[in-house]
Amino acid sequence: MWLGGVEEVPKIRVRDVMIPAINVIGADRTVREACIMMDRLGVGSLLVERDGKLVGIVTERDFVVRVLATGLDHSKTKVGEVMSYPVIAVSPDSPIEEAVALMLSHGFRRLPVVDLDGRLLGMVTLSEAAKALLAYQKAISEVLEMLIKAVKTRDETAAKSMYG
Repeated sequence: MWLGGVEEVPKIRVRDVMIPAINVIGADRTVREACIMMDRLGVGSLLVERDGKLVGIVTERDFVVRVLATGLDHSKTKVGEVMSYPVIAVSPDSPIEEAVALMLSHGFRRLPVVDLDGRLLGMVTLSEAAKALLAYQKAISEVLEMLIKAVKTRDETAAKSMYG
C-alpha cells in the first residue's frame, strides 16, 4: 500500500511531460515548403498531419532518397507523397517508462503524442522524460527519508517509555 491508501506508486504519465508539437506540416504542402520550414526551425524532420491527425513524418533522408534521387520536382511534390508512415506514437495516458522504452528501442529522441483518434497532441522527448524521472526518484527518496526518520523517532520514543 502506498501513502494515502493508494495501492501502487503513482506513475508519471506522458501527458505530465509532453510539450506542444511545433514542427508540423500539412501533407498537402510541397517538399520545397517543408525544406524551407526545416531550415528556419533548424530541424531535420517534421511531423505530417492531415485534417488534424498525425499521418507521417518527413525527414531530410526522405527528401534525398525519394525526391532528389528519383528526379521529382520539389516544388510540385507533396509532403504526403514522400513521407514515412506509419509513425510510432504514444498516448498521453501511457506511463513515461513505456515512452522511454520505445524511444530507446528505436533509437529515437522524441515521440509524437496522439489521442485515440490519432490527433496530434504534442511530443515527448527523452530529455524531458529523464528530467521527470530524476525528479520523481528524488521525491520518492525524500519521502522514504521522512518515513525512516518517523519510524526511528517512534521506536526511540517507545524504547524510552518501555525502559524508562
